[in-house]
Amino acid sequence: MLKMRSTHTNHRVSEIFNRHYWFQIALIALSIIIGIVCSAWVIKGSLLKTALEQEMAHYWQRVEHNPKADLPDTKNLYGYRWNNNRPLHLQNLTLKSGVHRIFIDGKERMTVYGERYGQHVLLVFGESNVNKLVWFYGLAPLMLSLFILYSFLWWSHRRAKRYFSPITRIAKALEQIDWENPQTKTMSPFQDIDPQGNTEAAYLKETLEKYHHVLSEFILREREFSRDVSHELRTPLTIFKGNLQLCIAKYGEDRALIRLQNTLSDMELLVDTLLAISRNHVAQLQTEPTFISQLIRQLIDDLESTSQAKGIQILFTGDIHEPQRALYISMSKMVFGNILRNALNYSQGTEIEVILQKNMVIIADNGIGIQLSDADSQQEFSIHPQLQQHAKGHGIGLQLVQKLCQQLGWRVELFDRQYYTQHHPDFGLNTRSGLIVLVYLGSN
Repeated sequence: MLKMRSTHTNHRVSEIFNRHYWFQIALIALSIIIGIVCSAWVIKGSLLKTALEQEMAHYWQRVEHNPKADLPDTKNLYGYRWNNNRPLHLQNLTLKSGVHRIFIDGKERMTVYGERYGQHVLLVFGESNVNKLVWFYGLAPLMLSLFILYSFLWWSHRRAKRYFSPITRIAKALEQIDWENPQTKTMSPFQDIDPQGNTEAAYLKETLEKYHHVLSEFILREREFSRDVSHELRTPLTIFKGNLQLCIAKYGEDRALIRLQNTLSDMELLVDTLLAISRNHVAQLQTEPTFISQLIRQLIDDLESTSQAKGIQILFTGDIHEPQRALYISMSKMVFGNILRNALNYSQGTEIEVILQKNMVIIADNGIGIQLSDADSQQEFSIHPQLQQHAKGHGIGLQLVQKLCQQLGWRVELFDRQYYTQHHPDFGLNTRSGLIVLVYLGSN
């Protein structure tokens, strides 16, 4: 069964706002992590390195004045000194001048090593309170400032969300309106929405309530009119059909009477289809398995008298591998019938070629065509102003053909014949003046 096309576009203010808000929060969180890592690296790396280098320089200044000066011995800093023989527990260490991290006294620690005045000195930073120092004097102030920043952002978000919330609820209520079954007597779908002091939202709510009421009444009037027209159309058709059956019973199955009977059946399908389209109830129509070629041949037979009167020959080329399709017969007949009638009435040519290939039907005439610029050689069926002016058509009109094709999941395109045959020589069409209509049937 053919699938109907449907497009749904949802632009939710709250979703867009929340997406940008949380993206901003993610960037801030990433910057926090990077900031904390950099802060720890600066505090525990660069600052400690500078402090140890200064401690070593200060110790050599003391030795310069007093060769027997004591080594630093505090809670966080202590040292080792020797002349020739290195202490036993330091003999396995590889010492280099400057600040380095080495494993000493059962733990990896920051150290600074130097040699001067015949002395070897190794100062060791105990790091017993370094994490606390980093936390209290480095990370804690950073975390406090970030907490204040996050609190302000959260407060701003709540305020902004409160401001946008009425508009969001109005948009959601508008999306949930069932236009298929409008009820003017029911309560407004926006009545429970509180604008919360937002004057723009209050004005929008009031305007939409009026719009909803007017539009609901219009839809109901249109459906009542369609129902009345449907009844008025079916009544004469039923009378014609009954009298025609009496004529067939009395005079036999004459070819003209049979054609009239087929035309009445098509008219009944046409009425049902147009009403279904106007009410968007196409899905309620019944599909029938059939061949496109069979449907087109029937249309060509029905138009035989018109084509003979116009002096135009209709040639049909089918597809031997054509699949059977589930079609809305009346809608499909309206599409191809309208295109063929337009070609007969307005082409002013001598020949119409109908070619069925896979999922495409080509309808080409050799008439006068329409002068199109190079940029306009390919046009959507109902857009080009020259088409609207010169190709008004017969029957239900080209714009409705396009609408029918959208309902069927098809696509219609119009080409200048010379342009199309030059770029698609594989279809075997002669390069003549005229127009080519392509009907893409979509998937089965």
